[in-house]
Amino acid sequence: MTKRSKISSEIPFWEWVVGAIGLVFILTSIGYMLYQAFVVEEFAPEISIETEAIEPSGDVYLVKIRVTNRGGLVAAGLVIEGTLKDGAETVETSEITIDHVPAGSEREAGLFFTRDPEGLDLQLRAKGYQQP
Repeated sequence: MTKRSKISSEIPFWEWVVGAIGLVFILTSIGYMLYQAFVVEEFAPEISIETEAIEPSGDVYLVKIRVTNRGGLVAAGLVIEGTLKDGAETVETSEITIDHVPAGSEREAGLFFTRDPEGLDLQLRAKGYQQP
């Protein structure tokens, strides 16, 4: 007669510990997602544009800009317009579309002008965006 070893049907203590830690992570993740979905208010993109540098680039002038989104939503297809003015007269405009500016992030871009922006009034503005 062979003696069969007795297999314990009890779950080891460490499996309970690992299972409990996993459960805490799962419940925390679900709680965070529910909080984000129902409590946190998302505000429209808040776009600010700063001139970083103006450099000659061949026959044109490059205006390097930094675009910051301080709002709560992504701005996709963000259109930035730069206008050169001499007094009240608009001398030249340039436009760029930035594909994706996530909430709380920055992007760098450039606008090209045929006239030197140094002697003129450079105005930068966001013209529009879409939600992805």
